[in-house]
Amino acid sequence: MNTNDDYKRLADSYFDFLAERFPVMSASDEFDFLPRAENAAKHYDKLDKFDCNSIEESIDKLKSYHKQFKAANDKEEGDLNRFIDLKLLQANIAGILIELDTKRSWQYNPLLYLKIAFIGLDHALNKPAESSKEVADRALARLSSIADIIKQGIENIRSVPETYYQASLRMAEDCKEYLSEVKKTFSRQFPDYQDRAFKSIQDAGVFIEKFYRFLTSKSPEPDRRFAGSTLETSLKDHFLSDHSAEEIFAIAIEEWQKILEKLQNLQTQIDAKKTWEQLYHSFAPYQVAEAEIVALYRDQIQRFREFFSLNGFSAELLNAPVKIKYTPTYLKSVRSSASFAAAFSRNPQEVSYFYISTQFAQHNSKETDHHLQRRLSREFKMLTAHETIPGHHFLDSFRRKLSNPIRRQIESPLFYEGWASYAESMLIEYGYLEDPLELLVSLKRELWRSARCQIDVGFTIGKLTEPTALDLLQTCGFDAAEASRQLDRFRLNPGYQLCYGYGSHEFKQLKERFGHLLESKDFYEFLLSGGELPFHLIEKRFENLHLK
Repeated sequence: MNTNDDYKRLADSYFDFLAERFPVMSASDEFDFLPRAENAAKHYDKLDKFDCNSIEESIDKLKSYHKQFKAANDKEEGDLNRFIDLKLLQANIAGILIELDTKRSWQYNPLLYLKIAFIGLDHALNKPAESSKEVADRALARLSSIADIIKQGIENIRSVPETYYQASLRMAEDCKEYLSEVKKTFSRQFPDYQDRAFKSIQDAGVFIEKFYRFLTSKSPEPDRRFAGSTLETSLKDHFLSDHSAEEIFAIAIEEWQKILEKLQNLQTQIDAKKTWEQLYHSFAPYQVAEAEIVALYRDQIQRFREFFSLNGFSAELLNAPVKIKYTPTYLKSVRSSASFAAAFSRNPQEVSYFYISTQFAQHNSKETDHHLQRRLSREFKMLTAHETIPGHHFLDSFRRKLSNPIRRQIESPLFYEGWASYAESMLIEYGYLEDPLELLVSLKRELWRSARCQIDVGFTIGKLTEPTALDLLQTCGFDAAEASRQLDRFRLNPGYQLCYGYGSHEFKQLKERFGHLLESKDFYEFLLSGGELPFHLIEKRFENLHLK
């Protein structure tokens, strides 16, 4: 590669390869290890290729791309933007290879196949199209491909960890229910296609039932058996972190102590006779019925639009369309009570979604659902900030408008989750949160993120025992059973839970070091305009700005 444009052409080839090979995963932020390869929008009629031979071919192809980008980077002669682009491409490929080649989660995660099938069907039905005929045709094509992706899952999966086993059985049941909803959609919107659709829906249901029986024929295995030690590799090669696991663990410990001290000081100011835990659980700012929770969040999004607009943030980005709705049927077993699904294309009219679940997927009792609904009403300002403005939705709206196609298509879990967590603290920075009890709720959420970071890193480096990890989560307000479930889930995806607390910490460090260079709104605009970069490369951009 002898010219500056050669690596860009190779990057285009890389993204096109992923868009063609993994069209559903590339178009969905459910799969954090893949970039948002824009040409996946050309393949809304196809599902991802997950037969064993295709996966091995993809791994070989990705290794070839990685080698070529590294060779180009080794010849780098001082252009900062080119250097950053090439580093970002290498890191992105490293993340995919960790998932497909090192962890080989496609051999033990049944959720992968169900998600590809039904997120793909959802996209076919709801992504922008030129006509209703196009929507119907691509939905029928993906319906007819569900059998193939489920067969590939049955052929690939060798054993299943307990957490994935239970979640997959629940998701399979939810997917069958979703197929009934799709049947009604065809009856209402595409009556000319309904006979073909009904046959494909019936066939898809048969294969979901086969998948369910296949799973129940297996004995689930302990989650810890699948906890491959990929943390150090993720930090070094995927996140390009300049902090070691030991250093990140020390940061999390220090943050934990600081947050606890702040909580205790605040508790004394509010009511010295109660613990901060008691104050948290008794705080009920809005006594809303379950049916009113979605409206509560919808109103809060609009308030944030108005508030941050007054503080100089881009009105265009603040007003990017986002709909709040209950979590789709097929996702309700695998999404948290509040989650975000970003728009994919650069079409400014494409809608993002903020999903809310007011009941636990594995229903225990009305009492547990009531506790969830109280938490949703207690934390609604922080959750809305995290998932929408100025968190995930604002960040995604910014990313999709970047002119650099490499940085426009690449996301980083560390940046993505770190920014959304940091966004909650911006409510305090800009004076939106001032009530002491709301500040206490915000600190409690910070404490939880610190616990997750300690657990994620501590297990890997041998600094944390299971009883200590459970105690951390119980200190954050979770009962023993829920703490144990969280612990199992964290083990299956090493390196992700640290993104929230550690990522937020790094954003705070950037603001402390470089915040004086620009007005606050301009600081954030410059920070986000570089794309979702490793933090030491963001520092280089700020240092370069300072030199100018």
